[in-house]
Amino acid sequence: MDSSAVLAKTRKGLDELAQRTGAVPQKLRSVLILVDGKTRYGDLLSKCSFIQECSEHLTWLLQNGFLQTVGATPGSDAVLASVATSPKTTLLNLARELLGAHSGAVVQRLQDTEDTHDALAQTLERCHKLIRLSIDEKKAEQFLRLGSALLAPADPMS
Repeated sequence: MDSSAVLAKTRKGLDELAQRTGAVPQKLRSVLILVDGKTRYGDLLSKCSFIQECSEHLTWLLQNGFLQTVGATPGSDAVLASVATSPKTTLLNLARELLGAHSGAVVQRLQDTEDTHDALAQTLERCHKLIRLSIDEKKAEQFLRLGSALLAPADPMS
């Protein structure tokens, strides 16, 4: 795949995250969550370098209709998905997916956060501590790792 291609969730991908139908294997959900409709494929691979076989996971999600490349006609699922998914929304989805029934306090903190990079980064750290202390250390580390990758600026040189 062209490293400059931009991937976005399709309606099917958004529905899978919202409804957890089980159509996407658990190990691929983190990759699906990271796709924001703005980040280039090459940058996405860098952001998810801590996930083994990230490239293969993205290919599977594309082949099975959960993702597609952006640049389609206005009104397409990819365009709608890219508009609908801000970093804050993606962090909210990540918290709900990762923490399930225990996500309430984390979701509330994220919802109360200003939608700026710095505010989200600070809230990510606070949520990491909250999850670590009150829910699960492994989930806290996963939340921090995925959230940090999401908030990491794309490489301006690529």
